[in-house]
This record gives sequence, structure tokens and C-alpha cells, in this order.
Amino acid sequence: MVIGGVLLLAMIAASAYGAVSLAPDARIPIHFGSAEHWYLASKRAGLVIWPVVGALSYGILGGFSASRVASSWVPGVRDVLMPAVMCVALGFQAGALVVARRGSAGASIGVSGTEAGSGTTARSD
Repeated sequence: MVIGGVLLLAMIAASAYGAVSLAPDARIPIHFGSAEHWYLASKRAGLVIWPVVGALSYGILGGFSASRVASSWVPGVRDVLMPAVMCVALGFQAGALVVARRGSAGASIGVSGTEAGSGTTARSD
């Protein structure tokens, strides 16, 4: 539970850093599992959504791991499940902040990975 709390604090700190360092009109991607499935949210919404995902992961998986359902699990699984999921969420958040920092290059890419209005796949040469 302590490691999960530290990871949650890291997610909050990353959002605080993004609030200070990103441009006011920055768009932050919200990932849905892959590079092809993401949504560009406003700066405020994006900076709030990622720590909320971390808090939900912390609460749900921490509670589930401590419940009677998980009492027969191997202790390593109970100890590693929540921090592993939160590490993935923190990684996605860090990637989203990097894309948001790129500015117009990241903002012109839509949900399906295509450039807005052109219908062609975005490429970096």
C-alpha cells in the first residue's frame, strides 16, 4: 500500500508540474490502451483525469487485494498487482505530458492518429 501511495503522489506531482510548465492551450491525450486509441482533452481536464485514474486504481485494487476474495492468492500477487497497474498509469501520464509539451505537433493529431482535416496518417520523417 505504501508503494501505491508513493506512485499516487508521483501522479499528482506530475500533474502539478504539467499545470506549471505546459502552455495554457495545451491538449493532453487520454490513452485508451494504444497509440491509435486516445482522446485530446483540455489542459485542466487532462491534468485531473490522470491522478483520478491513479486514485481509482489505488482504491479499487488496494481494496480488492485486502479483501477475502484475494486471501487465497499468492502474497506476491497481492503485493504487486496495484503498484504494477499504477506504474503503467504513471507511464501513460508521463507520455501524455510529453505529447502535450510538443505543442502544435501533438495537438494536430486526432483520435484515430490522423492529422486533423487531411485524412492522412501522421508521420514524422
